[in-house]
Amino acid sequence: MAMKITSVIPALDSSTPIFASSFTMELIKKRLKEFGIFLSSRLKVLRIKKRFQAGPFEVEPIRVTHSVPDCCGLVLRCGDGIIFHTGDWKIDESPVDGKIFDREALEELSKEGVTLMMSDSTNVLSPGRSISESVVAGSLLRHISEAKGRVITTQFASNIHRIGSVKAAADLTGRKMVFVGMSLRTYLEAAFKDGKAPLDPSTLVKVEDMDAYAPKDLLVVTTGSQGEPRAALNLASYGGSHALKLSKEDVLLYSAKVIPGNETRVMKMMNRLTDLGPKIIMGKDSGLHTSGHAYRDELEEVLRIVKPQHFLPVHGELLFLKEHELLGRSTGIRHTTVIKNGEMLGVSHLRNRRVLSSGFVSLGKEDFQLMYSDGDKAFGTSTDLCIDERLRIASDGIIFVSMEIIRPQKEHASTQSGLKGKFKITTRCLWLDNGRLLDALYKAAHAALSSCPVNCPLSHMERMVAEILRKMVRKYSGKRPDVIAVATENTTAGFSEHLEAKSSGNFGPSSATSHLSRSPARSLEGSYKTHPDNPDVEAEETLPEAVSTTPDDATTSSNGEAFFSSDLHQPKTLEHFWESFKSPTAVKIARIVNGGNKQNLGKISILGKDPTQSAPAPVKSSKKNKWKPEEIKSLIQMRGEMNEKFQSVKGRMVLWEEISGSLMNQGISRTPAQCKSLWTSLVQKYEESKKDEESMKTWPYFSDIDRILSCEGEMATK
Repeated sequence: MAMKITSVIPALDSSTPIFASSFTMELIKKRLKEFGIFLSSRLKVLRIKKRFQAGPFEVEPIRVTHSVPDCCGLVLRCGDGIIFHTGDWKIDESPVDGKIFDREALEELSKEGVTLMMSDSTNVLSPGRSISESVVAGSLLRHISEAKGRVITTQFASNIHRIGSVKAAADLTGRKMVFVGMSLRTYLEAAFKDGKAPLDPSTLVKVEDMDAYAPKDLLVVTTGSQGEPRAALNLASYGGSHALKLSKEDVLLYSAKVIPGNETRVMKMMNRLTDLGPKIIMGKDSGLHTSGHAYRDELEEVLRIVKPQHFLPVHGELLFLKEHELLGRSTGIRHTTVIKNGEMLGVSHLRNRRVLSSGFVSLGKEDFQLMYSDGDKAFGTSTDLCIDERLRIASDGIIFVSMEIIRPQKEHASTQSGLKGKFKITTRCLWLDNGRLLDALYKAAHAALSSCPVNCPLSHMERMVAEILRKMVRKYSGKRPDVIAVATENTTAGFSEHLEAKSSGNFGPSSATSHLSRSPARSLEGSYKTHPDNPDVEAEETLPEAVSTTPDDATTSSNGEAFFSSDLHQPKTLEHFWESFKSPTAVKIARIVNGGNKQNLGKISILGKDPTQSAPAPVKSSKKNKWKPEEIKSLIQMRGEMNEKFQSVKGRMVLWEEISGSLMNQGISRTPAQCKSLWTSLVQKYEESKKDEESMKTWPYFSDIDRILSCEGEMATK
């Protein structure tokens, strides 16, 4: 609680007092000072059996035993009745600090009459009684005495009593203690200031001095029993801890319990530790841990002592709360219930001990928001901390596009037909397919830019590029990344061209000042960003009539970063650059940009190259070309080879795209829709031919299609 209180205090009224035991108060003071919200007048130290006033309640702390010093239950008295809240507790008959569970106080409270009791339910499913901390102290001593090399123990940092048991074993075996982990020292120093520490922190061996001692003379206490990512033991399991390096001669004592929900990460940590070689001792039979929470028999004992009018189980999963409620009823308590977060209950009280309670009364429900702690400082709702957006980026990735735009000048309008641009693309959390996706993004970005009018605003360019790239990735890998595009205009290049034109005598009527106009400064907030939350918003699906590009390069780092500047993608000749657009990858890109409806590759022209001289003639629309017999046979063959995939894949259009690409490799230009349409017609013709024996013999494709569809029937039967 002390670690979380810095998140709670800012939400309270500035005059709200804070009550805590002396040990807990030391932890609270440290945290408040760290966050700069320390105010001593608000802090009130409570003492066992000393009553104090808190609002309408007179509060009395009653001693219970737990793994943390100074634990207590609270009795709250007011004119309407008495409430008893146990807090975290167990009954330890022989605690290491000698402060036993106060049964007498509970018996007196029972005589006074308890209107409502609220009790810890953590171990209600554990039969019998919890073992004493003194038993664990004996087990620790036995295992430490048997060890020949260095001993490492891990435990909950707040368990000061366990630290005392480890200290006693170290003294008896002649070992020096070392703490590895900040939280261990934090709790120990708080206990020392309160006078409850089992040792002086200054007597500990410093981590940097461990090498000066023989392994058999050291006992290392470390954090990380729950596999916390930044804890010392977890880092050591990766070999990433500078302070703790494990070896085969070490003995690791796991003196803790795996908290429900942490099983997977703790087991992974243990597997890594096992691989490093130390002997690991853990489990129930080792006797190295006892819970600080009461077992079933202890819970029943306290219920029978207190005999409350109403019973409300707390602190546990819903399954535990329900089981504890049944236990309460078995002891004769008439009014028991379980509530969830936000629900409010009222209880009617006894008057002069004559009027029996009529049970719980519902007072409604409050809608609570989950609050998250992000590191030491950030705290708020999922919206405040952008939790959903961060999860989406982790799943689908993010693309940053920086564009430097160069518009053609008026005096050169006849030779420059479109926009030029340089791109720098950076990706995170995105599968790049060994650079293929990067190449596709590069080409799609240029295609999107060239589709923009020459005089369009930068925001329009950003929107077009962002939407086209997101559509590209969605088609390529099924992901919907955030795409942030930022465009800036480079007028310096235009001004240089203007001066060159002037020196050659071709200076146009425009004044030089017109080239110096510069778009307003633009920041990331002014850029365009696509949101995968709205998948229906897509870019226009038209391939530009002219792709005007500047050669860019692409370099990829191991962390998924792609930078596009200006040399690697430059072809050796313009013919090489043109050939790249005829590759299957380029054809697929064109389909994605165009939605698979048109084959306009023949319309692409390259900046600085006369398309009428060296570009191939425009490809005729495939819709006007009839399928040739050899093309039909190729389609049937490919469809047969992929028959199993067609039976198992739901989105079959992807398979037709693959067939279309394979046909393209053979020089057959057909869209996925055309391939699918022809196959549908062939199947229809096949079904008609099955009814006509003559047609079965004369139709040349019957046997091939019959073999494919017969296999489908057999697979369906199986």
